[in-house]
Amino acid sequence: MQGSSAAGPAPTVLIAEDEFLLALEMEELLRGMGCRVVGPAAGVSELLALIERTSCDLAFLDVHLRHDETVYAVVDRLRARGIPFVFMTAYGEEGIDPRYADARVICKPFSEHQIESCLSAVLRSKPWRGEDGLPRRH
Repeated sequence: MQGSSAAGPAPTVLIAEDEFLLALEMEELLRGMGCRVVGPAAGVSELLALIERTSCDLAFLDVHLRHDETVYAVVDRLRARGIPFVFMTAYGEEGIDPRYADARVICKPFSEHQIESCLSAVLRSKPWRGEDGLPRRH
């Protein structure tokens, strides 16, 4: 999934992660897969501001952020905008609020292959926006 495809430019991915090294690793992985990256951000208010200021095609979200915050307010905003997301957690699916039982979950630690597979599956299931703001199917 390197770079742009015939369908248009690379998707933009929001990253929510409070562990600095893991956030950098995610950013590097996604950029290596040809994605544009928004963030990473480690707090709910920062994430909500990023969603307001930038457009993204999907998000990878750590469930538990800094200051004992959970990412659920961000999820609600993403859902309202029709932006798909993937939870990243070390606690497994049991650690996810039941309101979000239908969400995709990747358990930490995860591999590059898991991230790439999940990214591809999400992009195949939803049209995404190109640089011109028009929906594109990947």
